[in-house]
Amino acid sequence: MENQAKVKNLDEMGFVDILLIINAFRKRIIVNILFVSIITVVISLIIPKTYTARSVLMSPSSSSETSISNMFSDSDLPFGGLVSRSEEESMRLIAILKSRTALESIIDKFNLIEYYKSKNIEEALESLQNYTSIEITDEGTIAIDVNVETGWFHLDDDEIYARNLSADIVNQYVIELDSINKILQMEQAAHQRKFLGERFSKNLDDLMAAEDKLKTYKKNHGIISIDDQKKSAIESASAIKNQIMINEVQIEVVSSKLQSDHPDAISMQDELDELKNKLHEIQYGNNFESDIDNNLFLILSDVPDMEAELRNLNREVEVYNTLFIYLTQQYEDAKIQEAKNTPTIQLLDAAQAPINKSAPKRFLMLVIMILITFIVTVTYSLSVYNRDN
Repeated sequence: MENQAKVKNLDEMGFVDILLIINAFRKRIIVNILFVSIITVVISLIIPKTYTARSVLMSPSSSSETSISNMFSDSDLPFGGLVSRSEEESMRLIAILKSRTALESIIDKFNLIEYYKSKNIEEALESLQNYTSIEITDEGTIAIDVNVETGWFHLDDDEIYARNLSADIVNQYVIELDSINKILQMEQAAHQRKFLGERFSKNLDDLMAAEDKLKTYKKNHGIISIDDQKKSAIESASAIKNQIMINEVQIEVVSSKLQSDHPDAISMQDELDELKNKLHEIQYGNNFESDIDNNLFLILSDVPDMEAELRNLNREVEVYNTLFIYLTQQYEDAKIQEAKNTPTIQLLDAAQAPINKSAPKRFLMLVIMILITFIVTVTYSLSVYNRDN
């Protein structure tokens, strides 16, 4: 059957014929695979090893800190529901981690320009960015990964140093994040305190002016309690009206018996005129502005206008007073935020020196090279067979 396979053209061969050819060249295939495998193992031992350290930060919760932007809920904004506040805060922290300020601080601390064999700070920044991975996980946490490579033909001490360096860089990322974030929050709180302080002072002046305006209006119109005074004025006017009606009846009775110039008739008429004047004064007031402060009762015809004006003045005072209470609380909170020096992030997992390398994958390299060697050798063997026949 071997002789039959040898006289066939390569295009006419079946699977069994190809297996026979492979069997015929098996020594060459095995030798090539062994040779490539040894070379692969040797290379995998001397190429740089990569160690990866990871730190995990908790996703920032909705901040309870005072902020002008927090005075309104997200639902009140046109597009407030598109991005959650937690995700927005996570993106802000990632921006800080990727900032040049944080990267340069890390490079200076660990002398990474020399470690990366960079010519300048720009190349070192690019290298650090390439070896760093920052992402938001499916659980919503922030993961920071840093890869550190050993050199070629490295020693055990080099591996230990790479392990420790990867963890140190990740932990330094966390330190820089907290430091920069704290500074930014303190600056924001300082600006907010200044704004609230100015607004607080203006509101206090407005509140005092509104209270003085209300006090002056009440003083000028003799208002103590408009409801009580209005009730008292109505009752007094009603009593005077009843008395006028009684006096008119009495005068009619007296007029039928006495002359109009009789002292009793004159006295009763004077009393009636006085009652009418008093009723007119309660209803419409008198014509002398100097007597306004001496009025015991409110002028009934002016009560509707007084009530409307008092409502406006009281509303103005109430608005300024409500704003005063709110600004006082916000101003005190802003001063607390500016002064506090507590950690601004929550560290879930601190970076530890990795025990196992993350690259290279020796077994995977070996399997891939064996497959490539087998395919190339078999292809070559079939090509030689086809050429010879």
